[in-house]
Amino acid sequence: MEVWITRQEEKHRRYLPGILLESVLIFLVNGVGTFALFHTLIPSVNGIPFLMSVAVTALLCGFLLGLREHLVAAVFSLSAASGICLTVFSGALLNGFLSLWNQLADVLGKKAGIYLTIYQIKESGNANGELAVLIFLGIVCGLLGFLILKLRLYVLLLLFAAVLPVVLTKTGLLPDTRLCLGFYAGILLELNYMTKNKGGKSGTAFDVSAFCAGALGLLLVSAAGGGFLQNLVPKNDYQDSKLVASAKEEALNGLLRLRYKGQKANSLPDGNLKQMGSWSASSDTALEVTMEQPSSLYLRGFVGSVYDGSSWESISTEKAYEEKDLFYWLHKDGFYGETQLQNARNLIQDDSLSSGAETITIKNKTASSKYLYTPYELTDLPEGYTGENAQADSTLNARGLFGKRTYRFSSLGNLVSDFTTLGAKVYQTLTAGNSAGEGGVDAVSIYRSQESYYNTFVYQEDTALPASLKTLFQTELGDGGNRDEGHTDYYTAITRIRSYLEKNMTYSSQTDVFSEEGDFTENFLTTSKIGHSVHFATAAALMFRYYGIPARYVEGYLITPQDIEGKQAGDTIKIPGTNGHAWTEIYVDGLGWIPLEMTPSYYGVMEEANLKTGLEAKGKLAASIPETESQPPVEEDIRTNFSLKLALFGIEKFLLLFLIVFDTFMFLFILAVVFLRAFTNRKRRKCFASQDAKLAVRAMAGYARVLYEHGAQYSDETTLLYEEVTKIGQKAAFSPHPVSASERHDTASCIRHLKKELKASANWYDRWIMKYIERLY
Repeated sequence: MEVWITRQEEKHRRYLPGILLESVLIFLVNGVGTFALFHTLIPSVNGIPFLMSVAVTALLCGFLLGLREHLVAAVFSLSAASGICLTVFSGALLNGFLSLWNQLADVLGKKAGIYLTIYQIKESGNANGELAVLIFLGIVCGLLGFLILKLRLYVLLLLFAAVLPVVLTKTGLLPDTRLCLGFYAGILLELNYMTKNKGGKSGTAFDVSAFCAGALGLLLVSAAGGGFLQNLVPKNDYQDSKLVASAKEEALNGLLRLRYKGQKANSLPDGNLKQMGSWSASSDTALEVTMEQPSSLYLRGFVGSVYDGSSWESISTEKAYEEKDLFYWLHKDGFYGETQLQNARNLIQDDSLSSGAETITIKNKTASSKYLYTPYELTDLPEGYTGENAQADSTLNARGLFGKRTYRFSSLGNLVSDFTTLGAKVYQTLTAGNSAGEGGVDAVSIYRSQESYYNTFVYQEDTALPASLKTLFQTELGDGGNRDEGHTDYYTAITRIRSYLEKNMTYSSQTDVFSEEGDFTENFLTTSKIGHSVHFATAAALMFRYYGIPARYVEGYLITPQDIEGKQAGDTIKIPGTNGHAWTEIYVDGLGWIPLEMTPSYYGVMEEANLKTGLEAKGKLAASIPETESQPPVEEDIRTNFSLKLALFGIEKFLLLFLIVFDTFMFLFILAVVFLRAFTNRKRRKCFASQDAKLAVRAMAGYARVLYEHGAQYSDETTLLYEEVTKIGQKAAFSPHPVSASERHDTASCIRHLKKELKASANWYDRWIMKYIERLY
């Protein structure tokens, strides 16, 4: 009996270091790692009871596994004890779990736009309940960690290592650095331990000492490397470094391109204005669209609501979460900003307006799959996008790790081209208080109520304007009206903004990247004054906000009348990358979001509503705006034909101006070429006359090579002399031996021969070109 006990004690002492090591690994990975996740999402969580329960559970599991003959009894006893505890403390555990759940749901809703149910709980006893839940979760994590270690479940370990980066990406919350270091050090060490410990048994003292020595070396190297980097690049300098910030941004953009294969079809910037340079696009197919009734449509992708001077962002998840109750009730009753045009259309009877719903299928070939590209005339959202969500009725982000490449939805035909007529009739219906549509009076009152709530949200969110731009617009556009009295009427705002942009801005696809400090729009309007659709759409959206009209910046694709020409039902319409575009959308009271073309070069590309009629659906209308200058005639065509301008200017004056410009150019040209030739010859002579013989010979040999390669044919004597000079030049360049005076003389003689024969073989025009343009002599 004593011998058996002694052997058991020796056995346990032998494997005790291995049990302790495994417990430490489980503590670092499952304890510290899980607590890092908790602390990131719920900063107020108490980590001590959780970490202690993980450590105790890991040790207990290690010792119980050594008592194989008593393992069944031990597991049964622990299970019974756990069941009793869960039964006795079920109320406190449930209350504590719901308290932690509500805190987690609040953080995920604000930071990630993930909406979880919030539960009503008792206020008293939350602290004790949370403590009990943390202890229970610690036990679960300890057991799970023990199983992963013993069963060598590499996949689960690697998946757990990816949790923190996913949380960081989705929420933008940074986990504690020290906890992360401990967690990932534990991951590396546990992977190493699992690889070495194939049998699943606890290691002996020798195994543990060897493992600890390797781990200690790894930690020392990591610490030394970290200290060196910290001294090389101090933390403050690192955080303030523009290079580091640019590298982070470029890395993030690279990840997004990898995920969504964006920026292949065109160079739309996803709202990142200061990354936007020249507009470029591929003629390859970006989207393949199939319709039952082909019609021209605006396909809306990215929608920017928040402007910060350098970029457009969709409405923040935090702001959307604040309004979740509003959108919960709106969405519950089927009211979405994306389908509002269809809801408004259902209120009226007008056979001239599109009314039949059709199914549209889109296959995304090379465009960014980050978004779903949908028309303004949607009747229903694509599958999976209904209900409460954080989109707040703007951008439809594609689901999935790599977005979505094929999707379908139901939509009406083109209503945008008749929005003034539709808006006027909807306005009359809402004002009259009765309905001419299918839904009757109840449909009108319900829509009026829903639209009024959504209208309030839109005016709060999409009329924000930086103070600097408000001052600039007041100077450039004049008085924007009194916002307390409402917004400027739509027609006045549209014509004034278009007139300003047409007169003062120049469209060009070739623009420089604006990466300096300062506001992107202010630079476009006051300094560069050159831009493409991204610039025009941004400026116009902010100008509408100046006039009190809610406006947003949109990127997407155009299905133009030319694209659907000759297409039949079910035909595939190929939309090239060149159809990628940015435009402005405004909110018309009672009607919804409407796209407006504010880039002059795109006027007429899409069908446009008659802006002269129907805009009496003004909604909130500001008092008349004081005139700062006479209004341009309504029929004025800003993009006047060049020949018409030429006729108005006068052909005589044009010819005179042309001759003056031409003479000035020729004078400056001749002056420049003469100066450059004189400068080149002077520099050449200076090198040839250098006191350093090697330097002079190298320069002359190089000049001789240029002359020789320029000519087509030389005499045998000159060719032999040039070959000898080539050897002399190589000697001067690479040999340590000095260059003789005769060699220097031969090199100069070769140049004279080459010049003489080169001039003799060329006509007067070629000699002039060689002399002044190419500056060969």
